Amino acid sequence: MIGNRPPKLLRAIIPLAIGLTVVGALLYQTVEENGGWDAVQGSVTLPGWPLATACLAGLILTRDLGYVLRLRWLSNGSLTWRAAIETTVVWEFASAITPGIVGGGAVAIWGLHRQGMSAGKSTALVFSTALLDELFYVLAVPPLLFFLGDAVAPADFDNTIGWSVFWIGWGIMLLLAGIIAFGLFLAPTATRNIILRCARIQWLGRWRQSLSEFADDLQNSALEMKSLPLYQWAGAFLATMASWTARFMSLVAVMAMVVVPFSALEPLTIVARQLVMWVYLLISPTPGSSGVAEWLLHAFFEPWFALSGSLIAPAMTMLIWRLATHFIYLLLGVLVIPGWLRRTRRSE
Repeated sequence: MIGNRPPKLLRAIIPLAIGLTVVGALLYQTVEENGGWDAVQGSVTLPGWPLATACLAGLILTRDLGYVLRLRWLSNGSLTWRAAIETTVVWEFASAITPGIVGGGAVAIWGLHRQGMSAGKSTALVFSTALLDELFYVLAVPPLLFFLGDAVAPADFDNTIGWSVFWIGWGIMLLLAGIIAFGLFLAPTATRNIILRCARIQWLGRWRQSLSEFADDLQNSALEMKSLPLYQWAGAFLATMASWTARFMSLVAVMAMVVVPFSALEPLTIVARQLVMWVYLLISPTPGSSGVAEWLLHAFFEPWFALSGSLIAPAMTMLIWRLATHFIYLLLGVLVIPGWLRRTRRSE
C-alpha cells in the first residue's frame, strides 16, 4: 500500500522520459538513415487529421466514461460522480507509473478506502472490475483469431516464441477470471475461511484482528455485490467493452492522423493486433510498459507504416498514441492527486 504519502514526481517522470527517449531515438534513426532532415518528404499530418483528432478525443472520453460508469454501477451508487472520476484518475496514474505486471489495482483499493469505503468493499469492487476486464479479453480474442487468422500478428510471429507466450498469457487471464469469480461470488465463505486461516499464522498475529474484520467485510461485500440487479452487471460489462474498444480504436484514429487515410486502414485487424500485443505489455518490467510499448508498436504495425509517404510517421504515431493512452494520465495525476490527497486526509 502507498500509505498517506503523495506519489513522487520522479515516478511520473521516469515512464515519460523512457517513452520520449525511445520515440526520439527512433525518429532520429529514421531521419538519418534517409538522408537527414532535408530529405524528409511528405507532411507530418494527413488532410483528414482534424476529423481523426476529434475522433481520438471522443474515444478518450468514451474510455474514461466507461471506467467511471462501471464504478458507479458496481458500487450501487455509493460512489459519487466526483469520487468515481478521481478514483479513475488515481488508478490510471498508478498504472502509468508501475510495471504492467503490477498494475494499479492495489492503489485503487487504497484510494477507495481513503474515500470512506470499507476495506472489504473496496477490494470486492476492484476485483469485480478486474473480473470484467479479464472476461472482455478472454471473450474477445478467440473470435477475432478465428475470423482474421494470421493477420492478427506480424509475419514472423510463428517463427518465434510469440504464440507460445501469447497463449500462456491468455490462459493466465482465463485462470484469473475463474479464481476471482469463484473466490468472490461462487464461494465467498471459503475465501473468508482462507483469510482467517492465514490470520492464525504466527508472524501475522499483530494483524489477526484486522484480518478477521477484513474477512467478514469482504464476504459481506461480495454477497452484496452478488445480489446487484442483473441490469447493473450488464451495464458494467457494456461499459467495460466500450472502454477497452475505445482504448484500442484510439490507435486507429492516431494512424488516420499521421500514417494513411482512414479508408486505407483495417480497424478490426489493428484492434486484433493490439489484443495480441497486450499480453506482452502486461508482462513488461518497465513503468507503464514504457519503451516496450513503443518497440512493439513498430513491430506489429510496420505494414501500415510502410504505406505512409512520411518518414517520421511511425515516430509521430508512437508519440501521439502514448500521449493519448499513457502520458495523459501522468498529467492528470499530477494535477488532480495533490488536491485529492489533501481533501481525503481531512475526511479520514
